[in-house]
Amino acid sequence: SFLMTLEDHYLKDIPYHNHLHAADVTQSTHILLGCNALEEVFTPLEVLSAILASSVHDVDHPGVTNQYLINTSSELALMYNDESVLENHHLAVAFKLIQDEECDILANLSQKQRMSVRKMVIDMVLATDMSKHMSL
Repeated sequence: SFLMTLEDHYLKDIPYHNHLHAADVTQSTHILLGCNALEEVFTPLEVLSAILASSVHDVDHPGVTNQYLINTSSELALMYNDESVLENHHLAVAFKLIQDEECDILANLSQKQRMSVRKMVIDMVLATDMSKHMSL
């Protein structure tokens, strides 16, 4: 139910940041993390976090840039104080979906594991803000 609901929250008329892009990034991440050289590097929780971050990283993307949203004083820019506007929005939408009992793919994790996954997913999605790459 989570993946179907997530797919429904990717806008269909957006040419690039759509559900196909999310599936591509998720599949690529899965393949990369499954290679033998990385087998001993990541914990199962880190792998889960990376796959989840890959699948949600552009959910509800409106097809414009952070700078456009900031320059037009959009509701999203105001909500997120001009900081990683889209990335914060993608995360908020994703974790709001996970709050739904039918979409809670983290339901079988302990509270500590859930918080760890949440932190890692937040860090990964925020790292997709291209304007921050020079400071990483």
